[in-house]
Amino acid sequence: MVDDWVPQPLELILDTELDRFGVVVGWDQATRQITLRPLGGGRTWRPACYRRATATDRLRARVSELNREGRRW
Repeated sequence: MVDDWVPQPLELILDTELDRFGVVVGWDQATRQITLRPLGGGRTWRPACYRRATATDRLRARVSELNREGRRW
């Protein structure tokens, strides 16, 4: 987590503790905590440790989402 970086709404984030991707749906400036929602929808959560997704992370998240969609059919 970078001290001066403020996550933007819908920005892709990696919860490094859970190794799980989510998009930012909330930001508490006072506590610097974010709220994430899974890419495919679902329950939100507040990660303890997180970082901005890299290009490789974004590719990994997209492949995971496509695989999940393929299993639905």
